[in-house]
Amino acid sequence: MGAIGNTIIDLEEADSTNLYAERMLKKGTIEEGTVIIAKNQTAGRGQGENRWQSESGRNLTFTVILHPTFLLACQQFLINKVISLGVYDFLCDYVQEVCIKWPNDILISAKKVGGILIQHVVNNEMLETTIAGVGINVNQTHFDHHLSCAVSLVQILGQELVLKDTLHQLISSLEVKYAVLRQKEFDLLESEYCTALLGYNEKRRYNIGEEMVDGIIRGVDEFGRLLVEISGKPVKAFNHTEIEYIL
Repeated sequence: MGAIGNTIIDLEEADSTNLYAERMLKKGTIEEGTVIIAKNQTAGRGQGENRWQSESGRNLTFTVILHPTFLLACQQFLINKVISLGVYDFLCDYVQEVCIKWPNDILISAKKVGGILIQHVVNNEMLETTIAGVGINVNQTHFDHHLSCAVSLVQILGQELVLKDTLHQLISSLEVKYAVLRQKEFDLLESEYCTALLGYNEKRRYNIGEEMVDGIIRGVDEFGRLLVEISGKPVKAFNHTEIEYIL
């Protein structure tokens, strides 16, 4: 059981660090905690068919390999909580108004500073391997016009950060949260996740299909679905294609 970051594979360029990890896993076992980082990703991936756009050598784009064989396949969203909270805690050391936007985005003052993309390999009813991709906008100062809601740390702080140092800080934060998961302190992770979750116990507006509604997030269920109370009706579970935040 290796700590996150004990092994770091540092690439100048990759199509996607998640795809690189997939190819490595097909060739054999990879030590748990291995980090694959690339200065440039030519086909960085986001949720669904989305692409992650990042200026070469300016941001953190990496993948962590985990072997959470102590978790049932139905508990896989716990990994999402761990990675999200690790990124959240790291960012809170630098800035305020950080939050997790379910299911995969990290925001600062309602603008996207980072995102995660998690894939799992399941063996029978247990998790076998997790490929966790992380992207953080660090030193990028300009974004494409259609990314008007993007922001970077340098834009907020007014000074560039040393990527190598920030990587190790983020890795340490991820390891702390993964250790909590290893100890099976699920209630603690749930409490911390809800505290960081955008819209938790707050009345906000959402799009559900073509309808705009007022809702209150009450949590996330074990399958990773968002639990929302709408107009005083019983709480309903939504997957990520069924509901959209209005920021």
